[in-house]
Amino acid sequence: MRVMVALEHRFFRAQDGNVYSNTVCGYTFWLRYLQVFDEVAVLARLCEVAREQPDEHRANGPNVNFYGLPYYIGPWQYLRQYRKLNNLTKQAVKETEAFILRVPGAVSSLLWRHLEKNHLPYGVEVVGDPWDSLGPGSVKSVLRPLIRRKMAGDLARQCRLAGVTSYVTEYSLQKRYPPTSWSTHYSSIELPDEVIINNSALEAKIAETNARLDSNIPFRICHVGMMEHLYKAPDVLLDAVAVCIREGFNIELALVGDGRFRLQLEEKAQKLGIAERVKFLGKLVPGQAVYNELDKSDLYVLPSRQEGLPRTVLEAMARGVPCIGSNVGGFPELLDPNDMVPPGNSDLLAARIESVLGDMKRLKKMAQRNLQTAKKYRSDVLNKRRVEFYRKVAEEARLRHSNKNESHG
Repeated sequence: MRVMVALEHRFFRAQDGNVYSNTVCGYTFWLRYLQVFDEVAVLARLCEVAREQPDEHRANGPNVNFYGLPYYIGPWQYLRQYRKLNNLTKQAVKETEAFILRVPGAVSSLLWRHLEKNHLPYGVEVVGDPWDSLGPGSVKSVLRPLIRRKMAGDLARQCRLAGVTSYVTEYSLQKRYPPTSWSTHYSSIELPDEVIINNSALEAKIAETNARLDSNIPFRICHVGMMEHLYKAPDVLLDAVAVCIREGFNIELALVGDGRFRLQLEEKAQKLGIAERVKFLGKLVPGQAVYNELDKSDLYVLPSRQEGLPRTVLEAMARGVPCIGSNVGGFPELLDPNDMVPPGNSDLLAARIESVLGDMKRLKKMAQRNLQTAKKYRSDVLNKRRVEFYRKVAEEARLRHSNKNESHG
């Protein structure tokens, strides 16, 4: 059976015909769907590029193909391309048996409207919350409030009408967008056993942090997130770190990620007078390169404006790193209330960072708690739920085709 997965990520197609991803959606990501389905057709935007990409970023491969849509960025370009997008999506529906929408997103919603029109079953994987991500200050557009209401309304209806539903959170997103049929929850993250450190490694890491606090070595804070948007709030973190440094704390910040806002963030660090304390490391290949940076860090801070279930926080927790986040999305499922702050408030974030820097007992408790929580997200645990969801989607599709054949018989 062929499944079509629609999602908002943007991909790149090189002259050799191969498709590449600069996110976690490389070929290994799509292998999870092949545990149940024979073929995966990815419905997503493709940007044509002249250069070839490293093999580790390749997204297509055996039994994983892309149904490319015209490349666009933002609502105005979407509207200009709408007719072509709509026609291609309409054709895609005719060529596929089962459908999974990774929501929210304009691409998945476009496919959803065709599925609803043709009374076709589908499953949804809820990976974020448009009500949070399109909140005040998130996007500079006069259309923001309208798009926010529209996308949140669409997501609520998609969850209500879906045959099966999965969420990246255990309960947070379910409260705002409840299902009316079978549902489950699992994160997109993969935490194999070798990524989760053992207790002796945790004790060694705690000892390193303690030694840093007792010496003149800067306390190291890490943040990982794409800079194509400011959803992960690196700008808020820069303001908070500047406050901490002005108040005499010996810290440095490592920012992992790249995107169109990087230059603006670098200029912000200069204006705040903390450029020498901030390292812009650029984009790193997901996996070991990111783990290496987390292992060097004493504290992980992700003050996101919106989230589903923050995968980089889970990765930091698996490496025994104390974490501070915002109280949106799935953060409350991972962190203690004392380790969270409201989104967008740099002063409160600075105060929270300062409160843990001088408290080794608290840092140790945070690290121990985080490691235990991360173990709940081991790959083998989540994959059982994921496979069950895929099987439910396949069953719905088979039932529909069976009923259709009987009606024509």
